Amino acid sequence: MSDQSNIGVTPVELNPAIDRTQIQSRFAATGRAQIKDILTEQSAEQFYKCLTEELPWRLAFNDGSQHQELTREQTDNLGPQEQAQLQHGIFERATRQFQYAYADYPVAKTLNSPTEPNFFVHDVLRFLNGETFRSFLLDATGLEGKMYADGHATCFQPGHFRTIHDDTDTDNVRVLAYAFNMTRNWRPDWGGALQFFNQDLEIEESFSPIFNALTIYKVPQAHAVSFVPPYAQGGWFGMTGWFHAAD
Repeated sequence: MSDQSNIGVTPVELNPAIDRTQIQSRFAATGRAQIKDILTEQSAEQFYKCLTEELPWRLAFNDGSQHQELTREQTDNLGPQEQAQLQHGIFERATRQFQYAYADYPVAKTLNSPTEPNFFVHDVLRFLNGETFRSFLLDATGLEGKMYADGHATCFQPGHFRTIHDDTDTDNVRVLAYAFNMTRNWRPDWGGALQFFNQDLEIEESFSPIFNALTIYKVPQAHAVSFVPPYAQGGWFGMTGWFHAAD
């Protein structure tokens, strides 16, 4: 069950053994569902290899409403005092507003770029916008209408987080959010959990980083990615984004 316009050595394929009935039930009850073993083993391994070995990661963070990115070279060129000031500013803003910090690679923005290599994450985004996955998604969620996906690769390491927010956009075109998780050997006390909150801002449900799982959820829903502490090892690898109403 593959659907790509630029198929590489390994195609992106859905696991044919997915229990759609269980997904439909979970999504109908809560507006969200985690689909484990979403891809075939071969596809998942190629996805993991791309995320952990191939991408030129950037540091992504926000300063108010402004998204900022620093390349590896730019962060390496910062002196100790500049690095401390950058981190202090991120943490200080997190005490009073929506704030995030994590490693990022802009998949949608570099799709079909003449200056960027074609990575497997680009094939994954093409697959999410293909008819095979679109049909699966509409069947699993009961939603109707045309949608298209954007996406960016993400890696959460020590010091990274996303504070509570609900993904509301000013144009009201975000229908679903998604989080592909391709993380191995992650302990639950290392943070990085995708947490959902009720109206009293109590944790209602939490998904720890695991391998080959896709979480989908209706927009808006209050959620956060919990802080990754300094003693965490490795990284939380994945790809996240939104499905937008095509109209």
